[in-house]
Amino acid sequence: MARLRKELTSQAPLTPALTSWAEALGDAIGRGMLRALNTGMPGMGSVASASPGNGAVMAGRRRGRPPKTVAGGPVPMDRRCTVNGCTREQRSKGLCSAHYQAERRRQIATGKPA
Repeated sequence: MARLRKELTSQAPLTPALTSWAEALGDAIGRGMLRALNTGMPGMGSVASASPGNGAVMAGRRRGRPPKTVAGGPVPMDRRCTVNGCTREQRSKGLCSAHYQAERRRQIATGKPA
């Protein structure tokens, strides 16, 4: 069942400038929706094929924190992980993030405070 529309009970009539602005806004929104339906919306299934030539924008954005930028060169010896053979940078308690998390999981499993 269709929802009944409320009638506008405004006391002040709309000015001609406001009326033309509202009509222009409605036209712009309509054109945008038509364009989205014809070319496909980013990240959603589209009616048109999603080839690069038809103007459809594909959502290629990553989620989450961006990867750390590499400043260049190897990590200095005084900033390396203390685990033998690991060349990653220290994050906490002298360990890289991978070895720190492994140690933390091991301590939680044995019941020791982390």
